[in-house]
Amino acid sequence: MPRHLPSRSFLDAAARVGHVEEVRAEQSMAFGEARIRIMNPPDPAWERQRVRNDDSVVLEVTYGQVALLLTGDIGGDVEKAIAPHLTPAPIRILKVAHHGSRTSSSAALLDTWRPQIALVSAGRGNAFGHPAPDVLDRLQSIGARVYRTDRDGEITLTTDGRSVSVATFIGDVR
Repeated sequence: MPRHLPSRSFLDAAARVGHVEEVRAEQSMAFGEARIRIMNPPDPAWERQRVRNDDSVVLEVTYGQVALLLTGDIGGDVEKAIAPHLTPAPIRILKVAHHGSRTSSSAALLDTWRPQIALVSAGRGNAFGHPAPDVLDRLQSIGARVYRTDRDGEITLTTDGRSVSVATFIGDVR
């Protein structure tokens, strides 16, 4: 049981309504034809008292020819560590780490995995200036189509495992 009170409360509530299973980095689970693989954090970071951005849960979801990387708030060091282990699917989608901060979406990750679609979750006019211009330049340099919640609103992905369509709140569909 985690020592972190909010985590304990969450697990208690989840256990009351259903099945709770603990998973760790390098484990995976299947849901029909989809697979979810846990890429980060490694042990013992799960139990760290003072959680760091690099302790974020990172998931790789694959379905057919599509791979989606959900990065949390990790920085370049963790990206570099996981990049060689990512699935080289024909269609790759990156949820850009840490709202597009300058310490994330490193060249090491982007040059290795080369996502065609990048999703940036950042509030409009946020005090941090996310997404950072450097990150947007790196994404553009590899030819990724970039969707941003601060500009496009809600972003919805739809896939059949062979192709992906993206729709945004402002009505952009590609």
